[in-house]
Amino acid sequence: MSAIRTVLCSVDFSPATPRQVDVAADLCRAFGARLVLHHNVPGAGVGAAVGWMWTASHPPPETPQAVDDHLRLELARAAQGVTTEARVTEGPIARAVLLVGEAVGADVVVLSTHGTTTDDHTSITEEVLHAGQRAVLALHDEDDSRAPRFAATTGDRQIVLVPTDLTPDSRGAIDVGVELARRLPIDLHLLHLRHGGPASTSTKSDDDLRRQMIALVPADLESRVRLHLEDGNAARGIVEAATDLSASCIIMGEHTRAPLRRWFTRDTSHAVLHRAPCPVWYVPGRRAASLSSDLPSQNSEGRS
Repeated sequence: MSAIRTVLCSVDFSPATPRQVDVAADLCRAFGARLVLHHNVPGAGVGAAVGWMWTASHPPPETPQAVDDHLRLELARAAQGVTTEARVTEGPIARAVLLVGEAVGADVVVLSTHGTTTDDHTSITEEVLHAGQRAVLALHDEDDSRAPRFAATTGDRQIVLVPTDLTPDSRGAIDVGVELARRLPIDLHLLHLRHGGPASTSTKSDDDLRRQMIALVPADLESRVRLHLEDGNAARGIVEAATDLSASCIIMGEHTRAPLRRWFTRDTSHAVLHRAPCPVWYVPGRRAASLSSDLPSQNSEGRS
């Protein structure tokens, strides 16, 4: 079973929320994970930001009725086959997301971005990324038909793009893609930009680079993985490849503390976030090399 045990979905009840909850719930169904729905009410002190548990019988104090109603609606949307709970916080939004993520042990945080870097919600995504502690699946506001479909019953095969700079920090993103491909009808496309990578790879021959990329592909997925060697700027190359391939998702390492010589810098991550034609799944560079674990099989006990 996968090490994705808890998915945190922080929502603002905007028009993007239903789609965001649907994607998060499908992800939970695919991995047998629980869903923690989170809403933050701005304005209170930071001390409240770890939040309180929300239940049908004991709504949180000082929470407007509208918040309660919205939470009930979204929990009902996600409930089929998924263990759900909700948390409400008050205070600075980005900090609340980080603290709730820590409190529930979130493996993935699902967020919707709303526009430019000056927008509060996009800033949330960037601040969570900058913390570098948790994987983030960032959806765009637009109802993009390319959004990843995690329900195993989907028909057409999906294309997932995984950029790699061939350093250990990018291995976690590849492992996430491999795990998805083993569970769902997904074809993986690995991308390396020859002259956009670190100095350790930019001087290697194409044959050497291709051998390194082939070594990353598990034997059972060889027929479903395509390799791409391209030139150019990292952010531009990733976005162009995702556009050309009609990718449903980009999975990439988030090297927030990496030296500037690496191509997955914070600026690269944020450029891809704002320009990508599809959702972007960021995986912290320090994430364990494999998602596999010996968790027990999924069951329906305790599901709401």
